[in-house]
Amino acid sequence: MTGRTPVFVYASDPLSTAGAKAQLMNQPPIELVGLADLDRARVALVVSEAVDESAAKVVRAIHRDGIPRVVLVAARFDEAGVVAAVGAGVTAFLRKSEATSARLVEVIREADETGCQLPEGLLKRASATADFGSWVPASRPSAPRLRDTEERGTTLTSVRLSAREVEVLRLVADGFDTTEIAEQLAYSESTIKGVLAKLMTRLDARNRCHAIAIVVREGLI
Repeated sequence: MTGRTPVFVYASDPLSTAGAKAQLMNQPPIELVGLADLDRARVALVVSEAVDESAAKVVRAIHRDGIPRVVLVAARFDEAGVVAAVGAGVTAFLRKSEATSARLVEVIREADETGCQLPEGLLKRASATADFGSWVPASRPSAPRLRDTEERGTTLTSVRLSAREVEVLRLVADGFDTTEIAEQLAYSESTIKGVLAKLMTRLDARNRCHAIAIVVREGLI
């Protein structure tokens, strides 16, 4: 990927926020953005002590602010919390003990490029337990809404997928990036990006992980 990735950093305490920003501040591939420029952010870095429902609420609020990809850094993980976070739309996880500057940049850039770094099994578990009524498509509001945790409902409309769309989604679920999918299916990268963009619009999906969870839940792949 060319250019810098605009990143918004969120943590529940000022010390963690300052620490995460310090890790990224002098990294050439990263551009840190604040609340005033939230609409420019492509990735949010969320720092949490544990992966739990509170972290999932933060992820949902960030998606409502229109940031499509979320990297969640935490010290403690448990299966229920991870599944809840995936259902909320997390793109990738990273342990605090592994969160060096180099590793943070790597994970953020991968999230920006591929949009989904979660194994298919985890996506299936999330789709089996998630409440789709609480998932809403991303939008760009006129003012920041990270403190807004109100749940809103939306209706999932049944979607019929073409053979090509099924092939693309299965490869995304298997962890392939856009370039690899294009090579495997003998299409251009722009064609694959177009297929995925149209799918996420039709599915009201916030990102590729969300799209995979929806189609797995509906039995479409």
